[in-house]
Amino acid sequence: MTTHFLGKYEIELKFKIKDISEFRDTLLSLHPEAFVFENNEYDIYYDDPLASLQKRNMSMVLRSMSPSGIKLWIVKGPEERRCEAVNIESVEKADSMLHTLGYIPIHHVNKTRSIYFLEQFHITLDYIAMLGHYVEISVMTDDEAALQDLEEACVQCALRLGLDMENKEPRSYRQLLGF
Repeated sequence: MTTHFLGKYEIELKFKIKDISEFRDTLLSLHPEAFVFENNEYDIYYDDPLASLQKRNMSMVLRSMSPSGIKLWIVKGPEERRCEAVNIESVEKADSMLHTLGYIPIHHVNKTRSIYFLEQFHITLDYIAMLGHYVEISVMTDDEAALQDLEEACVQCALRLGLDMENKEPRSYRQLLGF
C-alpha cells in the first residue's frame, strides 16, 4: 500500500454516477496519478454466527485484487470513520485463520475498480453489476482532530470534479446490496 492508504480513520464521499466516461475525462484533465486501472476486486465479508460484528457496527473483509495482486485484510468500525487495512500474503491463509477463530463468510461483493491519486485524495471509480457506477473520494489519517477539515476538503474536491452533492450516497455497497 502507498501512504495514501495509511491511517486508522477514513473520510469517504460516495457518488452515484450516470456517465463514468465523462467523469473520467474530467478527472484525467487534472492529471492524477494512476494507481490501479480496472482491477477486479473480490471482497469476502466475515462475521460470527451471532452477527457480533454487525451488532457492533463493524465489518471485516478479506479483499483480493486482480491483476494487481494486492490482498488486504480490512476492518471498519465501530466508529463511522474508523477503517484500517493491512496487506496480507495469502487470502486463503487469512480465511483459514478466521474460520479457526469462529468467523464465517457472510457476503461476497465483486466490483471493477480503478484508483487514482489526486493530491492527498484517492479517487475510486467503481462498477458493481447490480448497482452501476460510483465514484468515491477519500482520504485517510491517524489524526482524529483533522477529520472535519478533511471532510470539507473532500467536498471541495468533489465539487472541483463536477460531482453533484445531490448524488452523494451515504450507504455502503453492502447496504446498497441489501446485506
